[in-house]
Amino acid sequence: MNSDMTLASASGEARLRAAIADTLARHLPQADLSRFAPEARLNEDLALDSIMLLQLLVHLELEHGLAIPEEAVIGEELRRVDDLVARLDQWQREAGL
Repeated sequence: MNSDMTLASASGEARLRAAIADTLARHLPQADLSRFAPEARLNEDLALDSIMLLQLLVHLELEHGLAIPEEAVIGEELRRVDDLVARLDQWQREAGL
């Protein structure tokens, strides 16, 4: 991978992390944002259950224009913030965004 692609990917990951934090703050105030970090565990650290994760994905799709497949949550192993960032990044690339 060349340095331009690495920089674009890192920049994209930062934007995705910011979109996640913004969406949590505005729509899921019960999430523990004091512990928000790339390595934060969605359930244990941020207090997100499966329904809250689904709500987060819906808001990310609607408000930030992210492409999220309908089957996104089924069978996904999204344990940490960066797991979610990596999958969101992959879904955007697959959708050509």
